[in-house]
Amino acid sequence: MIEPVNTPAATAATPPVASKQDAASKGFEQLLVQQLAQAMLKTAGDTGNQYASLLPDALASAVEEGGGLGLDLGFGKVGS
Repeated sequence: MIEPVNTPAATAATPPVASKQDAASKGFEQLLVQQLAQAMLKTAGDTGNQYASLLPDALASAVEEGGGLGLDLGFGKVGS
């Protein structure tokens, strides 16, 4: 029996299969967080603040950098 090669060079040479699905999941999650933040701003009342419009993008970026919301949407698994 031939043992699999687990060297970092061998694993780095193969591109990740689910990269498009991961990108789609992250994009959807970021859009969801942005829309939630925009809805929160509408209920906050004081949206005249010059920095209030920056909140949705900043919140979405912070959630993504923190590892996301943990939603496993299963993109790419349909039909598998």
